[in-house]
Amino acid sequence: MPRDKTVTRTFSMRKDLVEALEKEARSRGISTSALMNQTIERIVRQVWPSEKTGVIVIGHYVIKDLLDHMSPEDLRKIAALSAQRHKARASILYGTEQRLESVLEMMDKVTGPYFGWFTFTHSDKGRDHRILLYHSMGIGWSIWLEAYFVSFFMEMLEIPVKSSYTESNVVLEFRA
Repeated sequence: MPRDKTVTRTFSMRKDLVEALEKEARSRGISTSALMNQTIERIVRQVWPSEKTGVIVIGHYVIKDLLDHMSPEDLRKIAALSAQRHKARASILYGTEQRLESVLEMMDKVTGPYFGWFTFTHSDKGRDHRILLYHSMGIGWSIWLEAYFVSFFMEMLEIPVKSSYTESNVVLEFRA
């Protein structure tokens, strides 16, 4: 999100919340204002949209166990279906436009840090792009992520993606 303009506002808050924010800011080594910005950004990007989509919170170990007991074919089918459904949600709830820059920002700012899906790295050489998605969820998650983003890029941008994966990362390569 662009940080080129800030606005000073005054809000009333409960004392216990102020104390909790100040304590957390100190533990992170940042200002209370910076923590408030991070917290509000998380609410805007993750909490409010998730309230509209019926998201449930499940521990990563539960997801990993489920994925580890599914066939690669089933994982790919579910991932492709999820990507097709996510196209409309990405546009409506997260403001993701059908442009490469917007999809990359969604991956970097939303699905990576807020959804906890992966750590995102993107590099490009002219029109050639390479995305590395790093995670610690195992091979089933890699299979799901690979199939999901190959399908999502085709659904959202009509860009074919070459992909590969290991137990802890997914590589997506494409020309745009």
